[in-house]
Amino acid sequence: MSIDLVKHCALWIVFSFFYLSGLEMALVLAIDGQQDPNLVTTLVYTFLFNLLVGHLISKYEKLSPLFSAIVISLCGVFGFGYYFSETLSGYSAELIAGLLVSLPFATYTVLQIKQWQAEKLD
Repeated sequence: MSIDLVKHCALWIVFSFFYLSGLEMALVLAIDGQQDPNLVTTLVYTFLFNLLVGHLISKYEKLSPLFSAIVISLCGVFGFGYYFSETLSGYSAELIAGLLVSLPFATYTVLQIKQWQAEKLD
């Protein structure tokens, strides 16, 4: 079990780098698509992107999808985006905090929707 968790964590960290690339593009699109950009609308638009990523995580990760979303979010947003490459360092602290929470919340939402659908089919 612990070897599998280590392998999965390594894959999640690699995936978090690619997640950051997509998140940067979603941020640029969310901000440029608004006449007067504000924090709430930007977070809503990026949450829609995170719903897609949460769906992919819940579809392909069977060991622990919620834990993987937390690791991917922390490593992607804070690790690669803020600390190592500093690509997100120009954004506000509130936006960074919202982005950190957004992927785990989106993954949890997707998992609950899938569970609700499974119960409805039974």
